[in-house]
Formats: sequence, C-alpha cells, structure tokens
Amino acid sequence: MVSRIIEITNKSGLHVRPAARLSKAAEHCSSKVEIVYEGTVINAKSLLNIVSKAIAKGTEVELRCTGTNEEEDLEYMAEAFQNLE
Repeated sequence: MVSRIIEITNKSGLHVRPAARLSKAAEHCSSKVEIVYEGTVINAKSLLNIVSKAIAKGTEVELRCTGTNEEEDLEYMAEAFQNLE
C-alpha cells in the first residue's frame, strides 16, 4: 500500500461532477483505490460513496492505492485530483 495526503482544491469540493471524474479515473486503475476522510475509508471507484461524504474545498484526505501497480496508480490519481478545476 502507498498513500499520499491530498488537499481538495476544487472550488466547490467533491460534488457530483468532480466526484464522477475521480471515480472514472479510479476505474482505470488496477489497484484498489481508497480515499480516507475523517477516519472513513471510501471506495474511490464508487461515485455514490464519494458524493455522500460532501468533502469541501480545503479539506485534506489520504489517497491510498493497493495492488500490483500501486505506485503508478497513486501518481495517476494524484494528478486526477489536481485536474478537478
């Protein structure tokens, strides 16, 4: 497992549109991709799970990847978070 702290920089947080972009990006990963928010582990491949947490701008979350391509998938997902604007 590899992880990184990510700050949500999208001006409206993780509402439906950016959450959909993240879950779609996570689906391309062969690793298990999770977002840890306030002690809750969220499956990043599930749009509904991401949206239900209503994560606001400025919040720090932990992004975790576990699997055979975890390093590459972590980089890919970190970039996806940066491109939510």
